Amino acid sequence: MQGREALKKIPLLSPLTDAQLSKILSASLEKLYNAGSVIFTPEDRAEGFYILKEGKVKIFKTQRGKEQIIRIFSEPAFFGEAASFTGCKFPAWAEAIEKSKIIFIPRKAFISILKEDPDISLKFMSVMANRLLYLTNLIESLSLKSALSKVASYILRNQKNGKLIFKTNLAALELGLTKETVSRMLSKLKSLEAIEKEGNTIKVKNFQLLRELE
Repeated sequence: MQGREALKKIPLLSPLTDAQLSKILSASLEKLYNAGSVIFTPEDRAEGFYILKEGKVKIFKTQRGKEQIIRIFSEPAFFGEAASFTGCKFPAWAEAIEKSKIIFIPRKAFISILKEDPDISLKFMSVMANRLLYLTNLIESLSLKSALSKVASYILRNQKNGKLIFKTNLAALELGLTKETVSRMLSKLKSLEAIEKEGNTIKVKNFQLLRELE
């Protein structure tokens, strides 16, 4: 994916014209991160946000040496935008969990675009509202739901057209469960005929049952 095509795949940036995208790209920086490389920390001031062009990134917080995954992003995605628009420090850590190509978008360049086109500002507000809803549901899931409910909710949240590529280790990190627990819950869902699983591919057989289990 070339730079402009990568940006167009991001919901936040898809309404931009080629001229606007070129303006952003002219001020941006693309960087390659190896697996395990830290992208930003809570000590870093947010001078912009990030576009995940290739790879996977985890956003997480640490407390007393314990790691809590907030979200795992796969391409194409953007992250770090909330802090960048306040100009404060990032509230969490970001780390590449596989080799990743990432574009850094400076906040000043993007804010100038928002000022030029109010429609894009409204689009941005909608995207941010969806992010807030996701985090609210995540907090509820981590604090209140059983392991089976967490896995069922994860499948519904990540499936597209009834299918998803399921990586047990990544799901376990995001849900705060062990890999063994996630595997047991998948077996339970299979026995209930809620899902089918072949290799890493899961197919939803019964959406209603998964929703009832959430």
